[in-house]
Amino acid sequence: MAIELDPDWPGLTIKDDGSGDGGPEGKHAEIERIARALDESLTTLTTPTQPPATSVAQDQGGPPASLPGPPPGAGSLPDVRLQCAIGSAHMGEWLTAQQFAMATYTAYATLIGETEGSGGLYSSLVQQYDTVVEALIGIARTNTAAEQANMEPGDRRDV
Repeated sequence: MAIELDPDWPGLTIKDDGSGDGGPEGKHAEIERIARALDESLTTLTTPTQPPATSVAQDQGGPPASLPGPPPGAGSLPDVRLQCAIGSAHMGEWLTAQQFAMATYTAYATLIGETEGSGGLYSSLVQQYDTVVEALIGIARTNTAAEQANMEPGDRRDV
């Protein structure tokens, strides 16, 4: 049984050149559009948001003010790196706080990594995501350039 191409796969179609082979054919403009959309979402993962307020001023005797929630887009890698780096200095020196600090540090090291450049799961996701976007853009540009090179000399355009 041959591998079937999903007809709804964005950026790919079945090649119909009359030969009956029906292999996949890339829509380079669509692949590049998808790569740009992915790049925009990658920017969301790597751009810090404004830190949320930790206290709110209120009129004396007025109703208690509630703290605002996280800003839109919160949860980027820099946000998690900043807000989740909690240690024993933040929680105290008593036994339960120290154990909680150790658990928090382990979770942070697993998710973010021990240093800014080291690979926690979230950090690795962002790096791999970036690599995929770069590869998609490179594929689209390379294929477009190859198609241009294969055209008749009078039909060529510079890419």
